[in-house]
Amino acid sequence: MTQRPAAPKPSARSPDACTAHLVSRFIGATATPTVRTAIEKATGHNRIRWIRPGTAVTQDFRQDRLNVILDETEQIMTMRCG
Repeated sequence: MTQRPAAPKPSARSPDACTAHLVSRFIGATATPTVRTAIEKATGHNRIRWIRPGTAVTQDFRQDRLNVILDETEQIMTMRCG
């Protein structure tokens, strides 16, 4: 009997290496300390960049880093790797 191969684990080259899919449920939430901690815990890492309007960010692209885009009221607008 042939076994099915295991699903590949996310790698640095994976389109979702930053595990954004695990925290998409937080979009629309306010980035309180409790929410920030929950996002860190859910992703399993702390490579998270919180980006507010007008914040200068470096142009270095890291697929394993989660960018959380906030509005002026600290509401989470979107998330993406980079």
